[in-house]
Amino acid sequence: MGLLVNEIDSNGPTGKMPKLPKKPKQRLSDIYGLKKVNKEKMTPQELHQYLSDNIADINHTISRETFGNAYLLSGNESETNIVDKLNKGIRNLKRQDAQTLLIYINFGNFLNLTKTWLENERKEGRIKQSWSAWLKEKTGYSDDHARKLRALAKVLYGYEQFFFMGLPLNFILRKLKEIDIMLQIPEHNAFWKRPVALPTTNNLQSSQDDH
Repeated sequence: MGLLVNEIDSNGPTGKMPKLPKKPKQRLSDIYGLKKVNKEKMTPQELHQYLSDNIADINHTISRETFGNAYLLSGNESETNIVDKLNKGIRNLKRQDAQTLLIYINFGNFLNLTKTWLENERKEGRIKQSWSAWLKEKTGYSDDHARKLRALAKVLYGYEQFFFMGLPLNFILRKLKEIDIMLQIPEHNAFWKRPVALPTTNNLQSSQDDH
């Protein structure tokens, strides 16, 4: 490579130029050929697989202690201990995301039902305000955010497997149209519509037993 550059610098490009060497591979995924999922462009099947791969185990409590000072690195920890702490933290993050999504889907559905009720009240002349004005006055809640939750519920309400989904809300909102398309496929629709038995507070296992 160095000789080629020196020749070009001294004499300029002459004749048919040889191909420059390819940039060396720098990432482990390049070297070992690991397939990286392009989360921005997925087929319905790829999206279904990615979502199902991120279903969280919500049978344990969410451990705040996992993120406390007691779990900071001590300076002499082994790689095994560090990896264990990272994985435990990720499991808790997924449980938190699943809990958040469950609440937002159900609250989004309640918002949709409330908006339908309000539109009927407006039609009957008992309420004069628009939905956004009424919501802001009565609750202080912005319809900008409520609109996202209502859209979320319109697509996902009734698909209870999403109550286990350990992915951030913003990702789900960004992929909502694609998820809607995915759910039109009968086998995917049946998978995500399967009813779930959510653990009660009394039935949750302690995070201390989560290894």
